[in-house]
Amino acid sequence: MSKPKSGGSGGSQPDSSSGQKIEASKLWIHCGRCYALYVDKKVKLFFLACNHVLCEKCVKVKSGRTPSDSNIFVCCTCQKNSHGREINNDMPNYVKRFFHTEAFQLASEAIDKFQLSNHRHFDKYKERKEIEMNKLAKDIALAKSVCEKRFKDFNMMRVERKKLSQRTKLIKEEAAKQKAEMERMAQAKLNRTLESQKSSSSARDTIHGRPHVRGGSQVGSRRSSKDSGRGTQAKRPKVTSFHHLPNHSFNL
Repeated sequence: MSKPKSGGSGGSQPDSSSGQKIEASKLWIHCGRCYALYVDKKVKLFFLACNHVLCEKCVKVKSGRTPSDSNIFVCCTCQKNSHGREINNDMPNYVKRFFHTEAFQLASEAIDKFQLSNHRHFDKYKERKEIEMNKLAKDIALAKSVCEKRFKDFNMMRVERKKLSQRTKLIKEEAAKQKAEMERMAQAKLNRTLESQKSSSSARDTIHGRPHVRGGSQVGSRRSSKDSGRGTQAKRPKVTSFHHLPNHSFNL
C-alpha cells in the first residue's frame, strides 16, 4: 500500500480528523480537584497509586524521589500517601495502559473501572458547569431585558426633559415679559402720580395767592379800625372821679 502524501489535501484532512479524535478521546483525563485538562497542556498531571489524578498545583509532595521508585505524594482526595508519576509518554507501560484510548481492547477490569469513574466525575463537572451556564444565560437575558427597559425609560426621560426645558424657557420668557409690563405700569403710575402732585401744587399756589391779599387787607382794616378807635378814644372826654373836698361834718 502506498502511503498518503502529507502535502496533499486528501492526506492532511484524515490526519487532522484523526488527531482531533485522539485529542477528544483524552478529554476525560483531568485533575480530580481543579478539573485541569491534560489536552490543554497548561499544567502537569500526576497519576497516583491510589488511582487518583491530580495536577502539580493540587498535589502535595511528601518526600523526595526514592532511588527505587517514583515520588511520594499526599493525595488531597483520599488523604493517602501514594507513589505517583507524571502523565506523559515516558511512563512505564503498566502505568500508561490506564490511559489507553481503546481500553476495551485490553480487557482489564481495573482499567475500565478507572476510566469509567473519571468519565463520570468529569460528566458531573460538565453538568454543574452546564447548570451554571444556563443560570448565567438566564441572568444575562434578565439583565439584558432590564437594561433595555432602563434604556427606553432613559430615552423617554430625555425627551421629557427636553420638553420641560423648552417649557421652562417659555415660562422664563413669559415671566420676563410680565415683569417688564409690571415695571412699565408702575413707572406709568409713578409718572401720573408725579404729574398729579405737580398739578395740585400749582393749583395750591394759585389758590394760596388770594388769601394772602385778603389777609393783608383784613390786617390793614383791623389796624385802621384800631387807629380810629384810638382817635375816638382820644377825642372823647375822660371820665373823672369825684373830687374829694375837705370833710366838714354838719347836720341837716
